[in-house]
Amino acid sequence: MEKVDHEGIELKPANGFAFIGDPGCDGLGAEIMSVFNAACREAAGDFLLIGGDIVPNGTDRFYKNVIDMVDKTIDRPIYMLAGNHDTMDYETFFGRKNYFLYNSRLLVVVLDNSTRAFSQETLELLRRALKYERDTIVLTFHIPPPNAITQDTVSQAEWDKVLEVILPVKEKIKFILCGHKHSYFEDFVNGIQLIVSGGGGARPEEVSGVETPYHHFVELYFDSAGQLRHRQRPITFTAFENKAAPVASALEKAFAGECQAHVRYRLYAEDALKNNKPGLAKLFNAASDSEFYHARNFYYAMNNFKPPFEAVSESVANEGEEVNTIYLNALNTARQYGAGLAAYAFEDARNAENVHLRLFKEAGALLALGQDVPEKHYYTCTSCGYTMTDIGSLKFCPVCGAPLDKIKMVTGTIPKDLSRSSQGTRRGTRNSLMAPKPPCSPCARTEGST
Repeated sequence: MEKVDHEGIELKPANGFAFIGDPGCDGLGAEIMSVFNAACREAAGDFLLIGGDIVPNGTDRFYKNVIDMVDKTIDRPIYMLAGNHDTMDYETFFGRKNYFLYNSRLLVVVLDNSTRAFSQETLELLRRALKYERDTIVLTFHIPPPNAITQDTVSQAEWDKVLEVILPVKEKIKFILCGHKHSYFEDFVNGIQLIVSGGGGARPEEVSGVETPYHHFVELYFDSAGQLRHRQRPITFTAFENKAAPVASALEKAFAGECQAHVRYRLYAEDALKNNKPGLAKLFNAASDSEFYHARNFYYAMNNFKPPFEAVSESVANEGEEVNTIYLNALNTARQYGAGLAAYAFEDARNAENVHLRLFKEAGALLALGQDVPEKHYYTCTSCGYTMTDIGSLKFCPVCGAPLDKIKMVTGTIPKDLSRSSQGTRRGTRNSLMAPKPPCSPCARTEGST
């Protein structure tokens, strides 16, 4: 990650660059940073430009954490824009907030409007940068100018200050690149194409009239005729950090340990309630919840996610092994040694896994045809773990005989507003589980506000 000490930085001849918006304003957990890491690795171009908000707030340790991660894994120059979350220590780590990058055919002007204003210093830098006459100019700043898509912009009065400076060379300005909105949309502002992209890590954000995107970045490249073009690309997570065997082993061990702790604490919470200790139960439930997120972060760091069809195929194989080998052998062993309770548990689990096997096979057949699994209600017996899709005619669990009040409907389905993307990303299910981003206090005003 480059620290900019001079207002003008001469680049080597470049075929293009990538723009990655808003990686960190939702926090720097391993889940979010894995998105940003993947974007940096997958994006084509001679350098990367981050559209601001690389940290949730501009304190020293957040900058150090993200710089340490990126510098260990990315080998291209990375330049920063100042965002409204990038406060306090930004200049200590990234240097100037106003600067420009140039080579023989390209001029990229980076402006600071993180306070929703263009200062006199910013405008003077813009004037000096435009003296480097190029036929291809790109303006970049964090908060978008007034446009037809969102009202979460700088004011018209502030934009007019910039417009006055750029009018003489407006025809040479090919794009305005902005972040801030965790979405993706394009518009034309005073005849210049505007691209707003904030898909580099933060939660997708609903913008009226715009399809909520999955995580993505924007590549800008010169075509065969020497014209600067752009394309939006979803993050696929195909390129990821290589890990030495000891690191991979440590992650696997940590993931397994956190999964066990998550379940163990949940069981302790249930037992605490049975012993009339509701306060202790809440403590154990809190610890269980925390351990789940630890496990999730380790899993993201391992990057073991698969596309939906591969995930289902893997699940079919795993469930089949449990039904036909693991639990069958365990059941026979328990019976051989007279361990009746263990045999009972293995039998119940095997019955439930048989249903999972059937459901995953049905899902795989539909996915192979390019179809999704129909949305339906699922039910779990909280006594034996049996899975059901219809309890209308039941009077008790068909496996263990538990009454209907011990059979619960499974919740936690994907919100409809996040399951409508047509991006077709390799890991669409991963991102679709993320809730839409609500407006955060230092970030955006809500749509329609002034």
